Amino acid sequence: MKSALKIAAGITALSALASTAHAQNSATATAAGSATIIQAISLVNNTGLQFGSIVKPSSGTGTVSIDSTTGTPTYSGGAVKGGSLPTGRATFTASGEGASTFSISMPSTFSLTSGTNSLVVTTSQSATTATLSGSIGATGSQTFGVGGTINVASTTPSAAYTGNLVVTVQYN
Repeated sequence: MKSALKIAAGITALSALASTAHAQNSATATAAGSATIIQAISLVNNTGLQFGSIVKPSSGTGTVSIDSTTGTPTYSGGAVKGGSLPTGRATFTASGEGASTFSISMPSTFSLTSGTNSLVVTTSQSATTATLSGSIGATGSQTFGVGGTINVASTTPSAAYTGNLVVTVQYN
């Protein structure tokens, strides 16, 4: 009888092991969710890009450049300042979520026109990225400048030339 009990105990032990050896057919994990809400970015033009009055060269082509950082004009190739019209860089102020970085983009050129005549402005900018002042949770701002260069030939028709430069900012 002891042998029968030993055999029965062995069979019971083996069947207990066999029933716990099933493969797992599902698993569960949890992911955290998050969102950060920030203020919209905005851009305001403070001043336009002003080349002022330019006396064209008597021959050839002259150049007028407005520095994007200082707004200082530089004349070369026979082009000179004429009259008292102001010169200066364009300035813009971006506003939005404090301490946020943003990128500044614009075309490399734009046109100033008078009727069918045009001058091509090659743009330059004081920065391609910037950071808004202040801290997250508060409004911040940053001002930046845009300069440019134009070529004025002795054959450029005398006229007042105007045009529009489109500047875009976006959060990085």
